[in-house]
Amino acid sequence: MSHHRSPTRALSRRDALRSLGLIAAGVAVGCTPLRLVLHDYPSELDAPEMLDRVLRAFATAVVPVAQADEPNLVRALGDPYYPFAQYRAFFADDLRSRAERLFGSREFDRLELWQRTAVIQDGLTNGDWATKKLYTGAVYLMQISYYGGIYDSAAGCSTIGYEGMYRFKGFDSFTYPDPERFLAGALTANGNYA
Repeated sequence: MSHHRSPTRALSRRDALRSLGLIAAGVAVGCTPLRLVLHDYPSELDAPEMLDRVLRAFATAVVPVAQADEPNLVRALGDPYYPFAQYRAFFADDLRSRAERLFGSREFDRLELWQRTAVIQDGLTNGDWATKKLYTGAVYLMQISYYGGIYDSAAGCSTIGYEGMYRFKGFDSFTYPDPERFLAGALTANGNYA
């Protein structure tokens, strides 16, 4: 009885070093997908107050009418229902890195509005494909959650005239003062033509 072994290709030392070199090069140049998988961001962003400050600064840049102290302002960015939540620390670090590159300070949350806007625009236009997707998703999620009032349906969003959930305001708010004038005149008193 003969045993057939399937031919296996042994990985040579040269191939192994080449592969490791490519991985190292990807890490060195900041390959976004690899950095996302490895959770490559400073541990200071694990502190909720630091992360919150950076995300609130981002939120007030993409929704300039928002107030930084609104309780639900950045809730959507950390909501586990949305896939963005797992990337928010990486996103905050990217905002800080771009702020340092563009304006010489990692303190994104202390930049002026026009500077924060420039940092976000840089991420939307000059990032790699994964970074652009991350920035685009963050902007849309932030604007939809704010203008749609998804975390406070009773309040709505006064900025766009959205009053929130329906509240009965009386019949006068949705009828004419004398609706009978729009009705056709009856041919008979009881509605029977026979």
